[in-house]
Amino acid sequence: MKTLQEDIDDLDRMVDTNAGKDAIRSQIRLIAREVEALEASNVRLNEDNAELNQALAKYKARDAAEYSEQVRRSQAVYLDRPHEAE
Repeated sequence: MKTLQEDIDDLDRMVDTNAGKDAIRSQIRLIAREVEALEASNVRLNEDNAELNQALAKYKARDAAEYSEQVRRSQAVYLDRPHEAE
């Protein structure tokens, strides 16, 4: 499969060699479809990235809350334990 740049280079060559209008228009349509597919892929990637960032934020918040709870419990256990006078 050719890259988008290769397809654009082909179009440029077609123009330089005075290719027929139909051939040039066909190449333009091909490039337009590739750009459309890339744009759709970009939208999906942005949506996926947003979902992952939301999930990460929730995970970090939950993790921080769990850590705080563990610290609170540890402090409670320590404070409830009898201590020797120093």
